[in-house]
Amino acid sequence: MLKKPSKTIDIAALSCAALFIATLPLATAVAAQADASANAETQEVIITANRLNQPLGEAMAAATVFTLDDIEASQAESLFELLAGAPGIQMARTGGQGTQTSLFMRGTNSDHTLILIDGVKANTASEGFARLENIPVAQIQRIEVVRGPQSSLYGADAIGGVIQIFTKQAELGNADTGLSGNLSAAVGTEATANGNAGINIRSNNTALALNVSHQQTDGIRPIHTPTPSARRSAYENDAANLSISHQFSNGAALRGGYDLRDSELNYDGGINNTEGRTANLALALPISDSWRTDLQVSRFNDDSINDSTFSSRSRTRRNTFNWQNHVQANDDNSLVVGADFESEDLLYESSGAVQTDTTRDNRAVFAVLDTDLNAFNTTLSLRSDDNEQFGQKTTGKAAIGTDLGDNLQVWTSYSTAFKAPSLVELYVDFPGFFFFGNPDLQPETSRNIEVGLEGSHAGAAWSVNAFRNEIKNLIATNASFNSLTNVERATINGVELAVNGTLLGWNANAALTLLDHENSETGQELLRRPNEILSAGISREFDKLNVGLTWLARSAQKDVDPVTFGTSSVAGNAVFDLILAYQLLNDLSLQLKVGNLFDKDYQVVDGYNTYGRTALLTTRYQF
Repeated sequence: MLKKPSKTIDIAALSCAALFIATLPLATAVAAQADASANAETQEVIITANRLNQPLGEAMAAATVFTLDDIEASQAESLFELLAGAPGIQMARTGGQGTQTSLFMRGTNSDHTLILIDGVKANTASEGFARLENIPVAQIQRIEVVRGPQSSLYGADAIGGVIQIFTKQAELGNADTGLSGNLSAAVGTEATANGNAGINIRSNNTALALNVSHQQTDGIRPIHTPTPSARRSAYENDAANLSISHQFSNGAALRGGYDLRDSELNYDGGINNTEGRTANLALALPISDSWRTDLQVSRFNDDSINDSTFSSRSRTRRNTFNWQNHVQANDDNSLVVGADFESEDLLYESSGAVQTDTTRDNRAVFAVLDTDLNAFNTTLSLRSDDNEQFGQKTTGKAAIGTDLGDNLQVWTSYSTAFKAPSLVELYVDFPGFFFFGNPDLQPETSRNIEVGLEGSHAGAAWSVNAFRNEIKNLIATNASFNSLTNVERATINGVELAVNGTLLGWNANAALTLLDHENSETGQELLRRPNEILSAGISREFDKLNVGLTWLARSAQKDVDPVTFGTSSVAGNAVFDLILAYQLLNDLSLQLKVGNLFDKDYQVVDGYNTYGRTALLTTRYQF
C-alpha cells in the first residue's frame, strides 16, 4: 500500500538546510586558507546566461555549471541523477533508466525549459520537451543551467529557464598535438553494463574527435499501481559523436559535429524505439579586434516509434540558422546582436489521429547590451519573434547589480517570456474520441521578477535567489472537454539557496529550493513539484582514495492518482548515495557508487517504482 504524505521531511529539510547554510561560512572562515580574491579570478566562465562569454559571478543570473570533473565525480548514469540536486530543479521519472524523464525548472511545466545541445534546440515539436532520458551522460563535456525566463535571448520554451549541454568536441586551444583519448567500462546491479571510448587527434590547426558510448540494463518493474508490471523495463542506448575543428591563419575558426543516439525501451505490452540525430556547422569570423561574427546552421531530428497495441510515431525535423555578432566596444561595454531562423516539421501518427498541418517557421532578431557603469552593472536584452502560427512576440529582460564590497554582490532583474503551443496541440485531431487540436491557440506567457545575493568569503561561495513568476494563458482542456484553450494561470514564488566550501578538510556543498506554487484558477498546487528540495554532499581525498556522500531530500507533492485519476499525494523522502574513487595509477582509476545506500522504499511519481539499493563499479583509463 502506498504511504500517506508525511510532513516530517519538510521540517527536517528546512532545519538541516538552515543549520548547514548558517554554519558553513563561519566554519570555513576558520578552517579554510584559500584567498577569496583568487577564487573570484578563477571562477567558471558561462556563455548561456547572456549569449556571451563572461565570468559566472558577473552574469547577473541564477546559474549552475557542471564541469567534466563534476560529471565524472558524480558517477551519474543519467541526467535524472545528475541534475536532481541542482538548485531550482525538480526531476520526475516513471520507472528506471530510459523511462520518461521530466524536468520542472522552478516549478514551471516540463515543456517550459529550453534544452540546447551544442547550441541546437532539442525540444520536440510533439511533446514540447526534450527526451532527457536518452541523452547519455558519457557524451557530455559540460552543462550550463540558467534559471529564470530567457526568451529575450532564445525565444520560445524558456519560461522556466535554459539548460545547455555541451558534448565532447574536438578542441584546439592549449591542448598538445598528437593522439589522446579515454576508455571506461562499468558493471552494476540490474544487469547494468556501460562502456565509453573517446579519441582525439590534434595537429597545429586541426582537431578531430570521436566519442562512442553504450548503455544497457534490465531495469526495474516500473508500475506499482494499479496493475504491477509483469516484467522489467529493459533499456539500451547507443550513441556516437563525431566533431572536427579547424583554426585559420586569420583567426577564423570552423567547426562541425554530428551526434546520434539510438535507444530501445521494453515494457509490458510494447517497445519504444527512439532515434536522435543532430548535425551542425559553425564559423567564427573576427571582423576586427573588437568585432566577431558567428554563423551556425544545424539540423535536429527526433524519431520515436511506440510499437504496442496502440502504436504511434512522432518525428520532429528542425532546421535552424543562427547569426550572432559580438562587439566589445571597450572594457565596460559589450553588445551582442543577431538573428535566428527556425523551420520545424512534425509527422505524428497514432491510432485515430488526424494531422491537419505539419510545419511552422519562426524568425527572430535579438540584442544584448552588457554595461559596467562603475557603481552599477546592467544587462539589457530584447528579442522579437515572428511566428508563422501566432504572429509577432516581443520579450525582454533588464538586470542591474552592484558590488557591495568584501566579495559581496547584489542584483535584481525583470523579464518576460513565452511558450509556443506544440504542433500536436495545434494540428492533431482525434475524431474517434471527439477531441480536436486548436490552431488558434496563443502562446503561454510569463513575467518574472527576482533578486540575487551572492558572496565568496575565505573559500566558501554562497548565493541566495528569490523570485516570483506569473504565468498566463496556460493551455488546458476547454469546458466541453473536446479541445484545448488558453484559460489557466499559475503563480510561482520561490527561494533558492546554495553554498559550497571546505570544512575541516572536507569539501561540502548544499542547495535548498523552496517553492510556493498554485494554479491561480483552481487554487491547487501544481503536480509533481515538491515545495522543498534539499541536496547536500561532502567529500574528502585520502591520498589516492576519495570518499563522498550525497543526500537528496524531497517534501511531499501533489500528483495524479493512477486509479481514480483524481488528485493524490506522494510522500516526502530522503535518499543517500555513497561515492568512492581510487587512483590505481596516474591514468587509471576505479570508482564505486552505491545508490540509495539505505535501500529506501519511496516514489517520485504516484504509481511508479524507483530503484532500491544499487551498485555501479566503473574503471576509467586516459591516454
